[in-house]
Amino acid sequence: MNTVTGSDTGSPIAGILADEHPSVSAVERCLDRIAKRDHVVGAWAHLDPGLAIEQARARDGEERRSPLHGIPIGLKDIIETGDQPTGYGSSLWSGWRPVQDAEVVRRLRRDGAVILGKTTTTEFATYRPTATRNPHGLGRTPGGSSSGSAAAVADGQVPLALGTQTAGSVLRPGSFCGVFTLKPTYGRWPFDGVLPVALTFDTVGAFARHPAWLGAMDESLSTDGASTPPASVLPALHELRVGILRPPWADRATSAAAALLDEFAENLRGVVADVRDVPVPDALGALDGAHTLIMAAEAAASLAERVTRPHVERVSEQLHRFLHEGRTAAPSEIQWARQVLRDARTFVGRAFDEVDVLVTLAAPGEAPPIESGTGDPVFNKLASIAGCPAVGLPAGRGIEGLPLGIQIIAPHHADQALVRIATCLTDRVGLAHRFEVHEEADRD
Repeated sequence: MNTVTGSDTGSPIAGILADEHPSVSAVERCLDRIAKRDHVVGAWAHLDPGLAIEQARARDGEERRSPLHGIPIGLKDIIETGDQPTGYGSSLWSGWRPVQDAEVVRRLRRDGAVILGKTTTTEFATYRPTATRNPHGLGRTPGGSSSGSAAAVADGQVPLALGTQTAGSVLRPGSFCGVFTLKPTYGRWPFDGVLPVALTFDTVGAFARHPAWLGAMDESLSTDGASTPPASVLPALHELRVGILRPPWADRATSAAAALLDEFAENLRGVVADVRDVPVPDALGALDGAHTLIMAAEAAASLAERVTRPHVERVSEQLHRFLHEGRTAAPSEIQWARQVLRDARTFVGRAFDEVDVLVTLAAPGEAPPIESGTGDPVFNKLASIAGCPAVGLPAGRGIEGLPLGIQIIAPHHADQALVRIATCLTDRVGLAHRFEVHEEADRD
């Protein structure tokens, strides 16, 4: 993939930084948008405008370090920062200040990025929703648990943001909010200094207004990984073999989302070398429950110290139930769940013997009403379990006019090649221009 640099005036990133004081101007535009809109969207857990401007001025006075130099970036509020609070989406930790940055934050600062602020997250990145609204429909959820990151990028409040995915918390909110996402290969981006929920699956991911920015983020965050295997290479678009996943959980998709997947597959036939269906064995219908059980068991251990602090009554009953299920799961249940996960990984590995990428929905449909929760992550769990990179593309709208998304899954460490494919598809069909937020604050 060609590197996007600040001197590439035709690149999407270059468009953010365009005048004599580019980083300061970019940060000021973000802060203006936040002042205008965030009272209805509610995407930010912590914002320090003075600190953001101070960082931007420093970046403008330096030589460019990377494609991300001077770019404002939002961070999900489970990613620790030494100069801003990290509250983990819980009042128990409100105002807590870590002693140092998470490793992903250190790398972003090294490459000259401006940390704009901390975006909202569900309680300890689990299930209890935030007050954040979907910018495309303020009565709808932005998804969880990376609620604020998805909403802030969708609303134009920041061009790039980091979230995390344990089940579907990057790809699903990206789909609901109509933005591009990358869940990288498991372990490709460092997780040190990020709240662990279930380390078998936990992965830092990114949200952006154009997929090229995801490639720049991957270049920044994966560069120090001396133990990272060599990058996988995908064929050029016209040589690509695409598998359309037909899973047992397909009946959980809305009719509009199912039709979008069929339409997307049909449109690919004139663009790639081959498009074929890849049925998922019926036995993997157990994947959803198995993933949830392992996530609960690991979360019960990883969150125990944080949840049992004084005033534990301020933890939601929903989280208490989830952690109790994890603590009390029988060994035989855990063994069964781990076998289902192994079977899922085996299936994905064999599928990549026949096709280069797998395509499926990024969410079952449009964002549901905010009072019903953060949405169903079932379509994201296969990539989370397999540890494969996946990009999310906003690809259409449902019957209520809200975004629908597609995800493309690739073999391990094909992240850059996958972003290249996503960028080619995006530029060919103009996806990046279809999902601008119109300020209809009273829209349901």
